[in-house]
Amino acid sequence: MKLIIKLFGILMLLSGLTLLIKPEIIFSFIENNMEKTTLYVFAIVVRFILGIIFLVTAKETKYPNVIKFLGYLFIIASILLIFMGQVRFQHFITYIFPHVNPFILAVGVLAIAFGAFLIYAFSRKNELKQN
Repeated sequence: MKLIIKLFGILMLLSGLTLLIKPEIIFSFIENNMEKTTLYVFAIVVRFILGIIFLVTAKETKYPNVIKFLGYLFIIASILLIFMGQVRFQHFITYIFPHVNPFILAVGVLAIAFGAFLIYAFSRKNELKQN
């Protein structure tokens, strides 16, 4: 399961780099798929599964409390998306796009930092304590 989180961290790094270099790739993908139910379901399922994985593996990380908090946050976000419904989800995404544009570089840097944190947090916990 730690491998899944590390892969997610790598995906976050790559997403952040994409936002820094060519953000239209991500934005056009979301805009082209926004009306499809699969994007909405994917947003819910991925958040919920990541939340569960974060909670289950939190003790194996360098920052168990932070990872556990993030796990709960992911699960709460998935539940909120369910109650929000697909139509409100689409309206929210449509509303937020123009407001995020001025901050694309900051969002990209934060995505890179989050991905790097996940990779670091899920690297060997007791690396220095082996002696």
